[in-house]
Amino acid sequence: MNKTLLFISILWTAIYSAQPVKVTSWAPGWAGVQNYNGLQVNNHSVIFLELQDSQGNQMKEWTLSFRVNGNITNGSKNFPPSSLKFQFSYLTSNGPNSDGVYPTPGNMGLITSPVPFPALNTTDLVKNSKYSFQVNNKYFSTNLNYHLIIDGGAYLQEYYSAQNYVINLMIELKNAKGELQASAPLRFEMQIMPSGPPPNSPTYGIQFDQTAKNVLLEFKTANDYANGVSKTLIKAFSTFSNTPYVVRVNTLNTNLISSTNKTLPVNAVKLSVRDSQTQTVTGTVNLSSSQQNVLTSGLHSTAKFFDTIYSTQAGDPTFFNKSSEQYSGTLVYTMIPQ
Repeated sequence: MNKTLLFISILWTAIYSAQPVKVTSWAPGWAGVQNYNGLQVNNHSVIFLELQDSQGNQMKEWTLSFRVNGNITNGSKNFPPSSLKFQFSYLTSNGPNSDGVYPTPGNMGLITSPVPFPALNTTDLVKNSKYSFQVNNKYFSTNLNYHLIIDGGAYLQEYYSAQNYVINLMIELKNAKGELQASAPLRFEMQIMPSGPPPNSPTYGIQFDQTAKNVLLEFKTANDYANGVSKTLIKAFSTFSNTPYVVRVNTLNTNLISSTNKTLPVNAVKLSVRDSQTQTVTGTVNLSSSQQNVLTSGLHSTAKFFDTIYSTQAGDPTFFNKSSEQYSGTLVYTMIPQ
């Protein structure tokens, strides 16, 4: 009997290039926030990936990520990176890869939900994609287009400035071994000059119990495969808010991935959230890389606690004949005032 572990962590036109793997990126150069609603600049940034005879670069699987180089500053103030986000828009390509497969957001494993700019380290736009970039005796290229989102809110008043903030990013493409194959800088500026009085800031928050930040679902026996497994975490998280709100969840990737790059679809895992006091279930979803509501609430000034239940379906063939190893993924909880 195999033993399987599921581990979820909460938290255009082609231009010939002799390089086996190449990344180019560009942006229009400027974004201006004129009100406290924030801003979305559609198709703001483009990441251009080129591959020419890349079979020696271990590109059957690959990861595309980005990081912020230095502070986002206007010279005197530093803007918070987490208030900026990329969201995938669309892609184009010059044709199929060497396997004859045309790229799509789905088969490339693109993260389609908004991706916050990281304060530290890197953040993935694509993680361990199964769409092969191992190109043999041909040239392949694809454009990935991204919207830029600047969060709205009263906090913008603190960063009001006629002097532009400069954003320097580094786009990185790594192979299946995690080795850097190509990188490119991406630079643009933004101006924060919202007009009118700032809105009243809602006060709200969500906090996870330390023991609920990591979840382990373990298949040990034949009964586990036949009946499914589940894990209930009592008072997993709490919320407070002086305004109505929703809580949404999404995974960063469409699959749970093992250390040997085996995969399981995240939608094989179900999540239920319930009020810890009344035991009322507030939402049940199969995990997905798209945001889904699991909690809708009115205002409450004191903390309310919620349980989380992670489970798998009885007799789900998804888990049959899988290699005995740990499959991991990251689940993001987002609290949104209404």
